[in-house]
Amino acid sequence: MLQDETIIRAEAAAWFMRLRGGSESDWIAFTAWLEQNPAHVSAYEAVAETDADLGSWLSDSAPPAFSNDNAHAPRTTKYFVAGWVAAATAALAIGYQTMLPSMSTYAVETRAGQHRAIALSDGTRIDLNGDTRLLLRKGDNRFAALDRGEAAFTVVHHADKPFTLAIGNDHLQDVGTVFNVVRTPYGITTEVAEGTVLFNPGQQAIRLEAGKMLAISSDGGAAQIGDIRRETVAAWRRHQLVYDHAPLSKVADDISRNLAVPVSIAPEIANRMFSGVIKLGGNQQAFFARLALLLDVNVSHRKNSGWRVASRTSASR
Repeated sequence: MLQDETIIRAEAAAWFMRLRGGSESDWIAFTAWLEQNPAHVSAYEAVAETDADLGSWLSDSAPPAFSNDNAHAPRTTKYFVAGWVAAATAALAIGYQTMLPSMSTYAVETRAGQHRAIALSDGTRIDLNGDTRLLLRKGDNRFAALDRGEAAFTVVHHADKPFTLAIGNDHLQDVGTVFNVVRTPYGITTEVAEGTVLFNPGQQAIRLEAGKMLAISSDGGAAQIGDIRRETVAAWRRHQLVYDHAPLSKVADDISRNLAVPVSIAPEIANRMFSGVIKLGGNQQAFFARLALLLDVNVSHRKNSGWRVASRTSASR
């Protein structure tokens, strides 16, 4: 038992040193190590709180080998980070990834069909839908950039340092806000559930209150502003897709992102409008059978290219 404790303590000390300039893969591996055993959490907290003994711990025990590289942390350098250890542990308990201090920018990505939740150290929460890539800055919890996909933001407001989301050349700035953003090759859509966001502050400075949405196409057209029902914002988190006069091309894109299956749509119905609620879940055959009835279309499966949505008349020819 004593030997096991000594090994765990040595591993904790090695992690403590390694994470001083850790990469995203280091943090992911560290999180997995913490989750393996409650004793890992206790040992790591002890290291952070009593870092004066760090050098002797590492000199008394061989440093553990890590699966993703063979580099070992230096044995004598000391670094005190106790302030965020408790926050990281709490975040693990609720299933979030907590962003820890550093100055580099890095990407957080999801595969199609995968959801991921991130808790920033200021209390801001970001929910990523499938096939999404988000850029974050370690050490700066008031900035993010949406490279592609869809994300919902629940932002803790700080008047002296507002949260900014970059979307290509455009920017959103919060005023104590819950909002959802979609970025595709076709353009950007923002929907506000609570509070207010400013679109391109200092330029157009378009103010979007709760219950408003903004859409702007990638071809540089003027921003379109409309009304939405606040309760439908980011409904994908509840496994629903809610539409009010949306083109079927958008519906197909959303289904692909949420279910991790390719969905293509025939050009002749790509701009047909749909209003309603699509419930996700169940096996694919049953889901697409329901979809065909709901959209009044023909849906077929193609072995190497996923699902194809076409009009009933063209399919019968």
